[in-house]
Amino acid sequence: MPKYSKDPRWIKARFVSECPKCEALIRKGDDIFYFPNGRHVLCSADECGGKASREFEAAAQDEAIISGR
Repeated sequence: MPKYSKDPRWIKARFVSECPKCEALIRKGDDIFYFPNGRHVLCSADECGGKASREFEAAAQDEAIISGR
């Protein structure tokens, strides 16, 4: 399955912030799910970043199957 530069991905937080979905504190060094297109992140909680990660991976796999890659 090809990877693209604008694909959402897991990264480490570089500064303290707050998850926009659940308002959990994100500390420097925490794993976060990053969306390059909108430049926003979600915390690693299962209902936030975990869910978004699973949904993206499922969609990417569907696209790979449909396109024959």
